[in-house]
Amino acid sequence: MHTDAQVKKTGGRLSREDQRRLGDILQRVYDEVLRQGVPDRFKDLLDQFDKDMDAAETMRGQGGGNDAPDHLVRADNKGSRS
Repeated sequence: MHTDAQVKKTGGRLSREDQRRLGDILQRVYDEVLRQGVPDRFKDLLDQFDKDMDAAETMRGQGGGNDAPDHLVRADNKGSRS
């Protein structure tokens, strides 16, 4: 079925205009998400995680060895276990 509004296939690539429009739409969506902020529940979870990490570090510094709970992972170690 052919129509007057048939789109010319370009090998799966978007035209510069389509890329610009898509970029504008994505930017608006991204900006809206940023304006929403972080829910209080997530902030509370992050605070608790930081407290757990501080406690584990203190425990290690006092000769506690590697007795920290196994689920604690340092983000600055790129996922390696502390």
